[in-house]
Amino acid sequence: MQWYEVLGKRPRLIFLAAGLVLFAFYLALSNPFSILLEVGKFHIEPFIMAVAVNNLGLLLFAFSWYIILRSMETDLKLWEAIRVTFVSFFVVWLIPIPNGSEIIRAYLISRKGNPEFGKAVASVVIHKSMYNISFGALIASSAILVLVNKREIPVNNLLILFVVVYAAASSLIFMALLSPRFLRWLHDHMPEGVMRLIAVDPKGIGEVGDRIQRFIGEIEDAVSSLKSRIVQNILALAMVALHWSSGSIATYLVALSLGQRLDVAEVFLVYAVVEFIQQLNIIIPGGVGVIDAGLTGALVLIGSPIQVASAISLLTRLVTYWLEILLSSLFSFHYGYREALRDYLPNAYG
Repeated sequence: MQWYEVLGKRPRLIFLAAGLVLFAFYLALSNPFSILLEVGKFHIEPFIMAVAVNNLGLLLFAFSWYIILRSMETDLKLWEAIRVTFVSFFVVWLIPIPNGSEIIRAYLISRKGNPEFGKAVASVVIHKSMYNISFGALIASSAILVLVNKREIPVNNLLILFVVVYAAASSLIFMALLSPRFLRWLHDHMPEGVMRLIAVDPKGIGEVGDRIQRFIGEIEDAVSSLKSRIVQNILALAMVALHWSSGSIATYLVALSLGQRLDVAEVFLVYAVVEFIQQLNIIIPGGVGVIDAGLTGALVLIGSPIQVASAISLLTRLVTYWLEILLSSLFSFHYGYREALRDYLPNAYG
């Protein structure tokens, strides 16, 4: 059974339909079109900049992962890392699964054995940890900037604290999973019933144990290589932080395109909360309706009238979701086309 079959086709369609109904209700309630259709209200230049910034953020996400992979002494090409990253975006936007991008990227780059599965897993786990670290750091610094400017934090303080603690704790958990000592302890204390379940055939338990040890060894080699490259680590972390910031910057630029000048720190803060909700979404594809309404509510909290907030939210989602789907679908089509050619014309590509 394929991994995407677990969800079932009918539940996914039901959740998508529920999201679309919620989205329609949200549009009817907030009525952003009165702002969008107002003559002279929309300025195209900031909007184009928002699209460019968001797409640059997507590329930085792929670049940062590529740097991690190269630091682990793999020879994966940059173009392949970019393609696989956009394919993972496309799948996760359509079928939300926890850590879906990481699972898909690790599988796609390791299935031909280069890099090994252990290195592939280590690369996406470290990349996810960097994402959470930058996520927590940026939301904390945004909250501090709001307070320094003697403005009230527009979001519940406990929620901000929870998001920061969540980001830090999840990063620590991910890093603990890369500890060879912990993994070997886990393997040594793994119940025999679990080993039988993994092996399927009871005679293959020894082989499964060997594969697990090889997997742990690959992770150990990858982490060891990465530890010796501090500059590359810092560069990758900076790129991940810039990727995370791109959504907030795009929101700010979209607001400018509608003649609204928002406080940058407040935009970063409320967008972080919405992004946190997006990470938790495992039901509605793309969070359609939920994220739109959430971003509108967040913008209302920082002083935007509801119709203006809804218009900003609608255009921001156009930039950070619908245009992303279009772009990533092109990469996915190209990836599938090349893979099909590899199957039928094995000598067509090296």
